[in-house]
Amino acid sequence: MSAGRGRSPLLARTARVGRPALALLIVAAVGYAVVAQWPEVARAIRGLAWPSVVLAFGCVVAGSLCAVMSWRVLLAEEGHPLRPVEAGRVFLVGQLGKYLPGSVWSVLIQMELARRAGVPRARTFTASLSWVGLSLSSALVVGLTGAPVLLDAGSPVGWALLAVLPVALVCSHPAVLTRLVDLILRVLHKAPLPHAFTWRGVGRAFCWLLLTWLCYGAQLWLLANALGAPGWAGFLRCLGGFALALGGGIVFVVAPSGAGAREALIVAALAGVMAEGEALGVAVVSRMLFTLADVMLAVAAALSGWWLLRGARELAPDPADRDDEHA
Repeated sequence: MSAGRGRSPLLARTARVGRPALALLIVAAVGYAVVAQWPEVARAIRGLAWPSVVLAFGCVVAGSLCAVMSWRVLLAEEGHPLRPVEAGRVFLVGQLGKYLPGSVWSVLIQMELARRAGVPRARTFTASLSWVGLSLSSALVVGLTGAPVLLDAGSPVGWALLAVLPVALVCSHPAVLTRLVDLILRVLHKAPLPHAFTWRGVGRAFCWLLLTWLCYGAQLWLLANALGAPGWAGFLRCLGGFALALGGGIVFVVAPSGAGAREALIVAALAGVMAEGEALGVAVVSRMLFTLADVMLAVAAALSGWWLLRGARELAPDPADRDDEHA
């Protein structure tokens, strides 16, 4: 018992030191991504029409909000529904963790933030894990629209992702998904899920993710259309290619936010409608728009939490006023 009491203060001190250190690492990683890509961005952005860039940025924001709703549905499936604002606060701030190598950072941040909203860490972990899995399977489904282009381009990553599609779809079945999550929890010596995933919940989350990919594909098409004339066939290229590109980013966890794999698949998807240099420029600008949207949405989510807390303190009765009333 004494050993257990001795470990708790140590873990608390480690958490107090670790959280600010992790925040600094995230800020440094985001800053490095911006600085490292700026010369290419500056060259590419001069050839893009600003209205297209602004509309593309709006599509990124809309897609990110749809992603929040899909994660919120999965968390509600586990018995912990959050209001959209609360879910956005947890999910969007946690998303900054993807700029560090390995997808685990986003999940860890979301677990800590959700705990403050009354959600057990284990439930946030399983919801985020399930969300990553559904994101990959839905991305591969949408990616079928751009698969012929990528396969003709000889992209090995495209072939690999398509090979994973049947497995991903099977794992998206509510019964299979429940068993997989329970297996992971058993390995981690944690309690199983309080409720099995349902068709209704998984289906709603999947539909929100399909809307996410639609917004993201429209973003890439708007950027590509500003440099060329891809047309409707080009839209399918952008839709499927970008979904597979982000799917590749999910699999390629060793790099921050799938850097490298994502750009390669975007260039392959756009190879038939513009020069390779232009396609690379579009890919770089697209990543910058996502970085900007991630930071802006995370800051807005964090500020909303601070503002609500401040408002709650202002509305709370002053203890001195209660003393006066009793007097």
